[in-house]
Order: sequence, then structure tokens, then C-alpha cells
Amino acid sequence: MNDPINNVEWIDAKELIANDYNPNIVFNAELRALERNILDIGWVQPVIASTSKVIIDGFHRTMLSIDSKKIQEIYKGKLPCVLFDVPRDKAMILTIRMNRAKGTHVAVRMSEMIKELVDTHKWDHKEIAVQIGATKKEIDLLYQEGVFKLRSIKEYKYSNALHTAILLKGV
Repeated sequence: MNDPINNVEWIDAKELIANDYNPNIVFNAELRALERNILDIGWVQPVIASTSKVIIDGFHRTMLSIDSKKIQEIYKGKLPCVLFDVPRDKAMILTIRMNRAKGTHVAVRMSEMIKELVDTHKWDHKEIAVQIGATKKEIDLLYQEGVFKLRSIKEYKYSNALHTAILLKGV
């Protein structure tokens, strides 16, 4: 098999070039969560780039490799990367598919997860908030039984970490 994943190399993040078409954005809370993941467990997914080193998937991981002092200390600016020969149009399609395949969080499912973390695994609301980049008030809200039926959820002021998920759910 000649799958791209078989060709992971450690590359200096400063060698990679941001594409000029990526529609994906990551809010600061999610970026901090991504940084925490890399620091806690290491790299689990390589950046995908063309052989000309234009990023197809992994712009935010690349930026963290450059901007995060803690990640810099550990990895010295290098990150796992898969380079493969792909024309711009195919790279654009790959970027869209990879972003869409990652999905989005749905508020009702988030609520179920919060309840399991608290009730089964005995996590504290504040610690969950710290770990996922939310506020304690948001965790308290997600923990409430029947919250999506009882509250005017569209009018509640959420941090960017949860706001998009709730809007997409259409609650």
C-alpha cells in the first residue's frame, strides 16, 4: 500500500505555507483545547500538505507549532506531516472534505457527555470547563436536565466554544 499516512515526516512548521482558500476557523477556546491535546498526549494526526508544502489540512496545528512556547520547547518547531503530489483543485476539495468530515458538536450530545462525565466519572463542572475551553456556567447549563426544553436557548449568551454548535443544531 502506498497510502500517504505511510510517509509521515517531521518537518519544520515554518517551512509550511498556509493555503489561501481554507474556509475553516478555530476560535481561541478550541485552539487552546488543541494545544492541550498535543501537550497532554502528543501528536495523533499529521498535517497534510502538497509537495510544494502548501497546507491542505492542519493549518491550526501548524500555527500552534510556531506560536505555542510549550509545544516549541518539546518539538523544536517540528510537526508530523504527510506531503503528497496533488494539484490545487484536488487540494481544495480535500480541504473541504477533511473539514466537513470532522463534523461539529451538537448541543444535545454535548449535554449527554457532560452528564456522563459528572455522574459516572465524577468530574467537577469547573474542571470540565477548563479541559474543554468552556465556562463553568455553560457546563452547569449543559448538565441541567431538560435544559433544551426549559430555556430559550437561542437567547442565551455562549462563548464561541459552544455557540456555533448550538446554532448548527437549531435548538
